[in-house]
Amino acid sequence: MGEVDVFARRSETATAPVQVFTRRASGLVRVMSPYSAFAYNVLNIGIIFPWVYITTLAAFPNANVWTGIIITGIFTGFLAVVYAGLASAMPRTGGDYVFQSRTLKPWLGFAIVSTMIITFFLQWQALAGWLVAILGLSPMFLGLGLTTGNTMFLDWGIWFATPTGAMVTTMVTSTIAALVLIKSFRWFVKIQWVMWYGFLLSFVLMVAMFFLTPTSTFISRYDRATQVIVGAGGLTYQNLLSTYFTPTQEAAWFTTLLVAPVALTSLGWVGYAQEQAGEIQGAQSLRNQMFINLGGGLFSMVLMAILAFAMIRTVGQDWLSGAAAASFAVPALPMIAPWFSNLALMLTDNPIILFLMIIGVLLNALQVVFNVIIGWTRVAVAMSIDGVLPKVVSHVSPRTHTPVYAHVIFLVLGGYLYAYIYNMVPGYLTLTLAVTTVATVMYIGTAVGGAIFPRTRREVYRTSPIAKYKLGPVPVITICGGIAAVFSAIMLYAYIVQPFLGIADLSKGFDGVKSLVIMLSIFIGWSVYYFVRRAYLRGVGINLELAYKEIPPI
Repeated sequence: MGEVDVFARRSETATAPVQVFTRRASGLVRVMSPYSAFAYNVLNIGIIFPWVYITTLAAFPNANVWTGIIITGIFTGFLAVVYAGLASAMPRTGGDYVFQSRTLKPWLGFAIVSTMIITFFLQWQALAGWLVAILGLSPMFLGLGLTTGNTMFLDWGIWFATPTGAMVTTMVTSTIAALVLIKSFRWFVKIQWVMWYGFLLSFVLMVAMFFLTPTSTFISRYDRATQVIVGAGGLTYQNLLSTYFTPTQEAAWFTTLLVAPVALTSLGWVGYAQEQAGEIQGAQSLRNQMFINLGGGLFSMVLMAILAFAMIRTVGQDWLSGAAAASFAVPALPMIAPWFSNLALMLTDNPIILFLMIIGVLLNALQVVFNVIIGWTRVAVAMSIDGVLPKVVSHVSPRTHTPVYAHVIFLVLGGYLYAYIYNMVPGYLTLTLAVTTVATVMYIGTAVGGAIFPRTRREVYRTSPIAKYKLGPVPVITICGGIAAVFSAIMLYAYIVQPFLGIADLSKGFDGVKSLVIMLSIFIGWSVYYFVRRAYLRGVGINLELAYKEIPPI
């Protein structure tokens, strides 16, 4: 078999001997401890994602949110085991891309992960900045304005909640994050400790305040805040309850199950730390990977369930249902949106307590800005080293050990361009809501890859730590992969047939599935790109498929 340089240009003579099927080392270094990766996973999973707590209630007031979160967390636990097993066998930068391209067909793994991460993580960067502005900066300043009487703080809080405020926040935080990550991934690891412990402090304090605050006190403070922030025409607690709460006829067990597709948007990311597995110390240890993936997922599940229970106990489930329904109205109604960090403003008149409750939410949102960049750049680097993306993407600075060019590309596209599109282009968001289905397809791909791993990569599986765990003759990773794939497929079906999720409405014909069609078109586009790229490389004497025959080096 000929040995050629996968990166040789058409006008250059291929250098030998370079094995096309063995990737060069990434140049990244392992500076993240397993505990740091655990914290990274928890902060990334999205305990702070506010839609988890209200979306199902907007349509089905009798849904039990915290129970639905636990059900979701149990099933995503099987997916976490798959991630742990694959990651301990292939502890390499690229995560889902490496797993799927090595266990499924290379083109299929590339197209699935490219549709989600390479394409829609650009939008996720805009969403991350939105989280910083809407869940962190806006309630922080609004709360300080309410507790101190400072109108300047109130004005700032209102501005951060505007599309312009969210766009500027995204651009600024993305620039800061990119500069830190270009300088040193080690810097981020150190900064993340502040984010981690800040989040834990705020979470404990916020939950305690929800439990300690009587509903009557919450109501009076909510109405007062509405008058100050929104004005005399703002919707009060009773307005929202009496006008926008609509009882449902569906059985509670069924509506509780419908919490799962919403909770999956958070808990499905149990294996996200594996996108930078090449920078995690001890990533080859199954015990470490179970701690990072399964432990991180279950810990997040518990925290989300506690927050849901505490919040609903204080504000009232019927009211939260009405407020959620009102918050989704178009055009927007004059009200304080029922995001949990907004509702936390009603828990105290003490500016210090308020600051301590919100600062951790802000820090968690800022961590999401960082982790979206990290995930995109590491997957892009892995694809580039395989040869399917251009070589420039995988350039890693020998001084900082970071993929500088990949960071710059993502900053321009995600931090700036998509920050504008996401926040300022009317109607854009409705065209891309089906991105949730793309993430679920990616979960299915990794789950199926894990299920067939013992067959498609026999030698790698036999030497992997997960190989010794079986239920009778059946590998545990196959069982867990099968359960995770079926659960994710059911969630995918729910996204398509349940209009309240906002992804598709089959009763509206093409307009009701436009977002799904866009997602499918992007997947087809990446598939075509792969085959065109493969043909081009073959024309210069390079067989791209051989790059997927072996597990990549560190």
